Amino acid sequence: MTECMTIRPFYTQARFFSADTISGLFFIIALCLPQAPAVADHKAPHKLAIAVLYPTVSKQYSGMFKEFIAGIKSVPGYKIHTFRITPKTQPASLQQWSKNLNIAGYIALGQTTYKLVNALNSSVSEPLPIIAGGMVATPPGISGISLSADPEAFFRKIQLLNPDINRIFFVYSLKNNGWIIPRARKISQQYGIEFVPLQVSSIKQATLQYNIVLQSVRARTDAIWIPLDNVAPLNILLPEILQVSWKKHITVFSNNLLHVRRGALFALYPNHFKQGRRLVALLHRHMQDNSIESELYPSVDLNTAVNIRTANHLDMRYTREMIKSFEQRYPAYH
Repeated sequence: MTECMTIRPFYTQARFFSADTISGLFFIIALCLPQAPAVADHKAPHKLAIAVLYPTVSKQYSGMFKEFIAGIKSVPGYKIHTFRITPKTQPASLQQWSKNLNIAGYIALGQTTYKLVNALNSSVSEPLPIIAGGMVATPPGISGISLSADPEAFFRKIQLLNPDINRIFFVYSLKNNGWIIPRARKISQQYGIEFVPLQVSSIKQATLQYNIVLQSVRARTDAIWIPLDNVAPLNILLPEILQVSWKKHITVFSNNLLHVRRGALFALYPNHFKQGRRLVALLHRHMQDNSIESELYPSVDLNTAVNIRTANHLDMRYTREMIKSFEQRYPAYH
């Protein structure tokens, strides 16, 4: 086995080569697969056709999928065909569309799309590779990249923004975030932080668990990590969480940019354009080798949002240069 293949798993590879590099080398180096055949040069007349499927959503969420698609289309070496899924879309119509365009693989964005493609793949003798994106978790047997950030990025950021933290609470459901717990435990030990995952299975349990956490947190050294997980009714709980955070000097951080606007210290959220490029790279891996085991990877292409007012209240003083490095700052910083 080459040295390259033993260095790091896929989700730690945070950089790709520039767009003007030959696409074969781009993916071989980015994914560390030196034995894989090169993709055809992007100037070649015959490019592999990739289908990008995305759901019909409200205007609030359409921007996210547009950024994904823009990132996917920015990768050279492929013909990218988009297909918007509606409630009326049937596997048979998708199959015929794919056949007409000689589709070689699918990128399914959103919860409803991968279900449709999965149904299609189960009905044909030679299913095409499918990669899922734009969701928190995927079912067993589906490879993809989650909207949830890599725990290592969170622990690294908390050490930078509030180095006094030594314990982190994490209320989660097994379905949406159970897959990330083993890595979070391992990373927390490397940073010398006690990680306290609290598994719940219902809104009632989540509400109770958050109430217990809010009563037991220690001022200035405890933090609450709010994951992307619909098990907790955050529309109801978030105001109370942030109120306790303010009174007790408890650090709250999240996967959700909106929580920072409301008073959480910081959030890490995906750069959807870069993640779109990474989805193509992952699909390339599976098209080159269909024996690769399916796996869900956390986001590593991340932006940072910080609430400066909350930071000041927690006695965190950031330099002007550090503040400028955050992609989003609240209140607005000039």
